Formats: sequence, structure tokens, C-alpha cells
Amino acid sequence: MKLSYWSLLVPAVLMGCQAKDNTVPTADTVQITEGLSIVTSNCGSCHNVGTAGDSPRVDAPPLRTVLANYNVESLADDFREHIHVGHPDMPDFDFGPKGTDAVIVYLKSIQEKP
Repeated sequence: MKLSYWSLLVPAVLMGCQAKDNTVPTADTVQITEGLSIVTSNCGSCHNVGTAGDSPRVDAPPLRTVLANYNVESLADDFREHIHVGHPDMPDFDFGPKGTDAVIVYLKSIQEKP
């Protein structure tokens, strides 16, 4: 299944908007937006990166469910240390420290309740 343009655009636009009281977006909001951008370009060809829908690759879980199977801190450490995460044919990624933090904040923001 192909990612819906709206499923990616609407959350990104909403996260980037100022609040009604004209406050500046929080660090978490900025990281969520950056994390969405990173996972869309690096993970979206196999995983669903949004809050609904199926992954393009049947055996790739939607990212909204991955923290049910991984300890979030261990996953972050694995990404930071370039330890292979996932199945054997999943590529290794180097998001850098800030990129890894943004990905983790984004993943936390979209997780389904068990």
C-alpha cells in the first residue's frame, strides 16, 4: 500500500503550526517533525510511518507498533551505535545523534496503545 499524501502532510503541518496563544513550537514538536521527515525518507518504502494503514512491505510492521517489541532506550542506543536493528535484509542506518533522538521522539508520539 502506498503512503497517502494526506497521512503525511496533515500531521506535519499541524505539528509545525503555532498554538493559538502564539507560543513557539516545543522542542518535542520540532523533533517530531524532524523524526517524521527522517522515517518518511528512510523507512517509508517498507514501513507505514503514520498512525493508520498497512505497511508497503507485508512483513514490515507499521512503525506505530515497533515499541511494543523493542525497549525504546535499547533501540535508541542500537541506532546511535550503528548496531543492526530488525530483520537480516533491513539496511543499517546512521541518523546521527540528533536524528536518532528525533526518530525516537517521533516513534513515541505515534505508538498505539496495547
